[in-house]
Amino acid sequence: MHIDDHMPVHELMSISAYQRYRLLADRLHATRLWAHEDVFAAVFADAARLVFGRGEQHRDARRFVDQTFVNLITRPGDLVLLCRAVADVELRLAVVEAYVRHPLVSEDILSAMGASGEVHRELPPGGWTEVPMYRHAIARLRAEPDRRFDLHELTPFGTRHDLSAAASALRAALEADQLTDQARALVLESGIVDIPKPAYHEGDRVRVVVDDRNRTPHSGSIRHKLWHYRDRTWYFLLRTDTGARISKRYAAGDLRPD
Repeated sequence: MHIDDHMPVHELMSISAYQRYRLLADRLHATRLWAHEDVFAAVFADAARLVFGRGEQHRDARRFVDQTFVNLITRPGDLVLLCRAVADVELRLAVVEAYVRHPLVSEDILSAMGASGEVHRELPPGGWTEVPMYRHAIARLRAEPDRRFDLHELTPFGTRHDLSAAASALRAALEADQLTDQARALVLESGIVDIPKPAYHEGDRVRVVVDDRNRTPHSGSIRHKLWHYRDRTWYFLLRTDTGARISKRYAAGDLRPD
């Protein structure tokens, strides 16, 4: 496959940045390159350096990054894969911040980011989390207007990473009468609910620590997590490797990564 009539995609990094991004500023060429994941990731990382680094801003590299944000990234995992190629942590954070605040990025993707364990594990922490956190909660409220939600359903990664966004989302749920009685009472009492980040997320591989409390060894994946108000802790439900659902709830201390 060729990026144009003459140049193989694997030669893109051998030409000047001016030529490369003048070519890739065109949506057609950027889309063709997208099929070559490794090459695209390397080119994107170089473009990120030009766009978000401290040097001179490159207009065509910016257009290529915008094309990627708006037209090519279709799921949170796409953003994660591109950010893995950006070695510098501060630069990677700048990419994520720019993505979530881009005016033309799909709200559906931002909402999905708010519920993605991969996103929260792989991407560097920062102020960007407020956007997907809020978008996820609002999307759930709009999708099921007749349902009352528990707090962990709206903030599956806790509230501490952005208390302001959490407060805005929970106020919206409160005003729409979409909180369970227990969640409503807690929000009314405290205003901002302080829920820590859970130790595990849906799909994480774990095994049960066998001790006096847990006599049956199990290994599998997290199928559900919930925040317990009175105990002020996260509990986790498992699905074994055979597909069986374990009804017992486990605290983080009962589990180890597998």
